[in-house]
Amino acid sequence: MTFGERVNKLRTDKGMTQDELAQAAGYKSRSTIAKIESGERDASQSMIVAIAKALDTSPSSLMGWDDDANLSLTSEPQYRGFNILDKDNIYMIPIFKTVSAGFGAYADDQICGYEPLYLESQREAEETLAIAVKGDSMYPKIEEDDLVVVHKQDYFENGDIVVAVVCGENDGFVKRAFQTEEKLTLESINPSYPPMVFSGSKLDDIKIMGVVKKIIKSV
Repeated sequence: MTFGERVNKLRTDKGMTQDELAQAAGYKSRSTIAKIESGERDASQSMIVAIAKALDTSPSSLMGWDDDANLSLTSEPQYRGFNILDKDNIYMIPIFKTVSAGFGAYADDQICGYEPLYLESQREAEETLAIAVKGDSMYPKIEEDDLVVVHKQDYFENGDIVVAVVCGENDGFVKRAFQTEEKLTLESINPSYPPMVFSGSKLDDIKIMGVVKKIIKSV
């Protein structure tokens, strides 16, 4: 049973409409619940908590991690398109409000939340973080307040969306990257923003911090 199917079952068992569940969970439209139930939309950690509360269950039960008799699970639980064989493969990944806060040493107060993700290993989890995107430079693929899940690495393939930091800047960038022997180009998807080109000695001013592996859309 998928996450969306569990939401649908609990909602119908309680005699709630999609509109009623949306209102109880704090959402303006039933379309959010409809898309979650149909599998068209992923649910963020905050959404899982809100929906679970509205359905009088726990987030772990709603995710299929508990043996909850009310859910009557008949198959392996699923999450974000993965078959979960072991709940130990779900890791709570920190969410940062800015690019700079997520790399290097950071204080707990720089973490604005956590996102549950299926990852292959503890090592992968330690190398993964999420950043809440600000601005519209990567619109329409990435919008304001979307989460980008980033794997920390300094290498990429041309066309990858990367997180980059420029020496002397207060924060970093989320851009599509292209590199040749002579230059590194960071491009926005929104055509209103010109590309950033680094060549010669300026290549020393730019550092690739990670590659975006997943985009989680905001409500």
